[in-house]
Amino acid sequence: MPSITELNEFTADIPLLELDTPARGYDGVDIGPDNEQAQRLANRTKWLKQRVDNLLTAQVRSVNGKSGTITLTVNDVGADPAGTADSLLTAHVNDADPHPQYVSEARGDVRYVQVSLANTANGWLQLDASGKIPAAQLSAIASRYVVAADQTARLALASSANLTICAQADIDTLFYLNGGANPAVAANWVQGQSATVSGVSSVFGRTGAVTAQAGDYSADQINETADRKFVTPAEKSAWSAKQDVLVSGSNIRSLFGLSLTGSGNLAPTPAQMGAAATQHTHAIADIADFTQQTQALIVSSLEAGPGVTLGQSPVSGKTIISASGGGAGGGGGYIVVDRSGATAGQVHSFSFAPQSGFNLCAYALKSEQGQQNKSYTQDAFPSGSEASFNTTADIVFNAKLGLITQLNYVTAAEGGLFSAEVLKKGKSVVLSTNADNSIVPKMTANNTPAGYTVSASSVYDSGSPAYSAFDRVATTAWVTLSGPTQWIQIKLPEAKKVNRFRITNRTVSQPFQNNPKTFALYGSNDGTNFTLLANGTSTSNVGDAQTTVTIPAPAAWLYYRLTVTAVFQSGSVTLGELELLGDPSTRFLLNSSNGKYYTVVSGALSEVTGAIDSTVIANQGVASVTLTEAMQQQLGDSYKLVTGESVEISGVLTPDDQIALPLELTGASAWSTINSATITASLTGAGAARVAVTRDLIDYVVFDGTAWISIGALTADTAGAEKLIAQGMTAAAVSALTAAQWSLLWPAGVPDRLAFAYALHIADAAADKAEITGNVLSVNEVSAWKLQTPAEVEIRWYADSVSFKTLTAGDYKLAYQIPD
Repeated sequence: MPSITELNEFTADIPLLELDTPARGYDGVDIGPDNEQAQRLANRTKWLKQRVDNLLTAQVRSVNGKSGTITLTVNDVGADPAGTADSLLTAHVNDADPHPQYVSEARGDVRYVQVSLANTANGWLQLDASGKIPAAQLSAIASRYVVAADQTARLALASSANLTICAQADIDTLFYLNGGANPAVAANWVQGQSATVSGVSSVFGRTGAVTAQAGDYSADQINETADRKFVTPAEKSAWSAKQDVLVSGSNIRSLFGLSLTGSGNLAPTPAQMGAAATQHTHAIADIADFTQQTQALIVSSLEAGPGVTLGQSPVSGKTIISASGGGAGGGGGYIVVDRSGATAGQVHSFSFAPQSGFNLCAYALKSEQGQQNKSYTQDAFPSGSEASFNTTADIVFNAKLGLITQLNYVTAAEGGLFSAEVLKKGKSVVLSTNADNSIVPKMTANNTPAGYTVSASSVYDSGSPAYSAFDRVATTAWVTLSGPTQWIQIKLPEAKKVNRFRITNRTVSQPFQNNPKTFALYGSNDGTNFTLLANGTSTSNVGDAQTTVTIPAPAAWLYYRLTVTAVFQSGSVTLGELELLGDPSTRFLLNSSNGKYYTVVSGALSEVTGAIDSTVIANQGVASVTLTEAMQQQLGDSYKLVTGESVEISGVLTPDDQIALPLELTGASAWSTINSATITASLTGAGAARVAVTRDLIDYVVFDGTAWISIGALTADTAGAEKLIAQGMTAAAVSALTAAQWSLLWPAGVPDRLAFAYALHIADAAADKAEITGNVLSVNEVSAWKLQTPAEVEIRWYADSVSFKTLTAGDYKLAYQIPD
């Protein structure tokens, strides 16, 4: 008999065989009623077996450290003791105010107001839209104001339906009494502030409305004014002795020295009266506008003829007469007239002999000031701009002027060994195998730099991308969406051998640490089939801790994948950094230009003699070396790095001082002024940048604080660079130069042409930096004469004249032809 095919399902029920159930088995298609019970029971058995197997593979061995027959307490499962919930619920129900955070009706009445009670009796006052009390809520208040000599007089006042305000004079105090209240009851009065009546009860012995009378005031009580003065008795006597009328010949006897006692009329001269004669002269210095009026008289009396230019200098004020060239039209040459300071709407008319051809020409020019404080980029150092400079070898143009400090070599097969040529020289060169440096460069995105691609099984969010494990930034990390198993991998541009790998835990400053505990590194050349390279275990979940694992059988792989199988606690996996490292035993020898091989012993070159092979290199070679200038000279103009296999060797160059000399001048004739030059430099450590200026590409000058001084010629070599570093200006000094100081660069003070030379210096590439990111000038452009349109200057021809109407104020040149 064939076996029943079991299904992995829990069949709902088992059919019952009855007396009339046909006895029929499997016919090749239908299992038949006789097999139905067995089929369903078999399905249940398979379903139950899978559940049991699942439990056995993940069985619970202990609970809270207890094993065997376990009785769990409330503390084991984090529960409250029995009856706690009932007790809390009962207390909640019985609490008169179980929810104090909610607003009850009583609590709301205390804290808030009811809108319906606004402006009602025993309600609350609501201001109008202007923030004032509504007029409907105010009623007119009538009052009376009285003055009482004392309290007795106040209490004796008659009652009033209106508010009573009483000033009690003896104590200078106001009292208030509500309308209808009994004034005789002292308690009904409310005492207020001072009445400001100063206690005055009478004036000059009179009370009531007192009017001043004669005799109320003496002279001692009155102050003099500008037109009201007191006269003493002596002054009165002196004035009484004067005559009322001045009588000629009697009490006035002469005028201007002429006797008045005779007969006839007195005729004083202008000189006697201090007046000038009808015909008289003045010194030029006494006439304020003599020069201007004289110049205006001369200009108005002149008329330019054919071929003559007539104008007036706005600076000196002198009249300028010069010959002018011929022009098209029916007339002769143009007459050009300067009109400095022309006003808006002013009409300038010029007369000539009557003519009827009207085939003459005229035009107008207006002076326009050049743009002020315009930015001009002198040098921005983009890639390719090195063609505009004569430079030393180790200077680089890349949107900035910088130094070449990073070197990288990969030894290639040569004569049974591997080698790479070194042409760079400097103050020092540090060469080292990448044995302890990751073969993966600093990643800034999952696919940047080009050729490298990072991927992962999951990421927690955008702040913890996969490439964070390769970005060489201590504060970032790759964080997964959930716990193990998780993986991260990188694809290289080409297959490379890795001898070791190192993982770094997430930085200690991050609160959540769940770093790899058990993990493995795999290699692949197709991204699908992976080979186990090495297993690793970490014993520390402390931030920034590192674990390095050696690969037993290293080989070149295109893909490397780290798989994390366990972490230190539940939750997402965190990983600070993953580094793929080379063989720490990798060595190299130095092969000089004369064919000798060297290693380095105690900081000096030591020749290696005899046959050179990979064993000699491994035994006598170096993994890292610092070459001084003397050692580089000993190796020659070029030398080679020799290895027993293809090895990547990095270098750090501290170059000699570098210089960039301009090959052409910048034309500056379109500028009237250089206001400033802003040179932006980035300097750290002992880094330095220096600048000089030239007007002819031969002689270079610097500003010493008072004048521009020559430092002579510069050359595009180390000597020229060192000279400019020693004598040049700093970027800050150039940026501090004023427009007046820049004007001293040119003999006439007006720019014509210039260019800049730059030099860079560092003492140690590991600690110093020197870069210039740009040189921007602020300039004022020169003025220009703009041809005016009819909408700007209206020109009208008449039979005997031409007129120009300047619609805007400014300085103009007006040119016209006159008939031949």
